[in-house]
Amino acid sequence: MRRREFIKAIAATAIAWPPAARAASGRPRLGFLDISSAESEAANTAALRDGLQRLGYAEGKTIDIDYRYADGNTGGLGALAQQLLQLKPDVVLASAVSPARAVKRAAPAMPIVCPAFGEAFIPELAAGFAHPGGSVTGVASAVEGLFGKLTELIADALPDTTKIGFLANPSGASTAENERQVRAAAHAHGMEVDIEEVSKAEDFDDAFQRFKDHNVQAVIVPGNGLLNSSQKRIVALATASRLPLIHSTRDNVVTGGLASYGVNIAENFRRSAIYIDKIFKGAAPGDLPIEFPTKLLLVINLKTAKALGITVPPALLDRADEVIE
Repeated sequence: MRRREFIKAIAATAIAWPPAARAASGRPRLGFLDISSAESEAANTAALRDGLQRLGYAEGKTIDIDYRYADGNTGGLGALAQQLLQLKPDVVLASAVSPARAVKRAAPAMPIVCPAFGEAFIPELAAGFAHPGGSVTGVASAVEGLFGKLTELIADALPDTTKIGFLANPSGASTAENERQVRAAAHAHGMEVDIEEVSKAEDFDDAFQRFKDHNVQAVIVPGNGLLNSSQKRIVALATASRLPLIHSTRDNVVTGGLASYGVNIAENFRRSAIYIDKIFKGAAPGDLPIEFPTKLLLVINLKTAKALGITVPPALLDRADEVIE
């Protein structure tokens, strides 16, 4: 097939946007596509609802919301996006890069708001942070060098560490960059890095066995649909191997990780409601600058530390925004 014919074929399969008319209810409709599970994203979903309520939206009364969760299965996002688009939403909230890509492929002009915007979007889905210029906007979920900071957090919390692990989902849009930052920071602190890839839930047992066999002393777990959905399993395996987990999101520390440093993702979901409201009222996503987080949170789980026999340095506890006991 020649290139021109191929482009025409793709265009013919994409769902045209905007929809011909608003739903019979007359209420604006929001599609919600999440790469993780409903359980792991409960706090973020609640934050979004709270943000919408603050703006006067009541689910089922003044706004309709349709939810779809991929449970960590990136390959299933395309079909879920198609399901949502058949319901003719006015806006889709896509939880991360992969869901946004799935929606964009199916409906190129569909307004998309993402509460976990990152460099992986540029330039594929947006021209830049200040001037997105397309159909995708949202709130940034990371800052430059964050995974280097997570490596430094290990050095501060566990000063005798000489080898760390990194749990990597190769399909994650930001995985390669995160790995690069971890390797660079680990080298600067005289630490080795053991990277173990996991593509499905069945891979976790072998990955943690290799961490144990390779004498890893702490593991960095990035935010990712598969990894977030499997957090309870990851915590169980880490606990059995007496391995402290370091995360970039608070929720994973609440469920048993040792510490996290990063953006308050729930607050990003709450702030996303402002974008959704503006688009409902006629604003173009490409004209809405992508916001950056105003504060990073350091969270430490002392209950986990005690269970693993770890004494967290007092200076680190003093720096923490939240200590879970």
